[in-house]
Amino acid sequence: MRDLRGGLIRTTLGCALAGTVLLTGCSEKQEASTTLPTTAAAPTTETLPPLGPADFPVPDEARTKDAAGAEAFLRYWIDLLNRQRTVPSGEALRELGAECQDCLRIAGNYDAAAAAGERYVGGELSLNDVTAPLIDNDEAMIAFGARREPVSLVDANGTVLEARAEPAPNLSSGITLIWSQMDRSWLVKGFTLG
Repeated sequence: MRDLRGGLIRTTLGCALAGTVLLTGCSEKQEASTTLPTTAAAPTTETLPPLGPADFPVPDEARTKDAAGAEAFLRYWIDLLNRQRTVPSGEALRELGAECQDCLRIAGNYDAAAAAGERYVGGELSLNDVTAPLIDNDEAMIAFGARREPVSLVDANGTVLEARAEPAPNLSSGITLIWSQMDRSWLVKGFTLG
């Protein structure tokens, strides 16, 4: 019993002494550091070059060279077609589909309408069915169904010049995309709507 008590006393004194040393270390005056943390920016991932209209750029998720990126680009493209029809302007379509004949035709229609003071009313596109993209090296092909709402071309007075009064509920469509290493994005090589 005597050894147990002596060990207990030694342990208690040891803890008290250690606590005193620690507390004494905290009470000593410490000088302020004379160096400050660096103000240099932390390394970041490389930013993507701008692509698409400044107020409607191609989103980052559509700029990956994989199936998810190709499908995201298709969804962006449909939204871009809807947007540019209301402007109307074909510039963005030419930028993203310079090799696509149907894209250039649509862009020309939008530009001709703008030059004549005409505009499109309606005609919104939406995706129905999108197949998994088929990717072969730098190309992706996607088949999809698209719904087109009724559309009219009207002049500055609102007179209807051309109209498709009925919706097209499921246009059998497709897009071929090509990967641009320079733009780090998919671009449209071919596009068929209906």
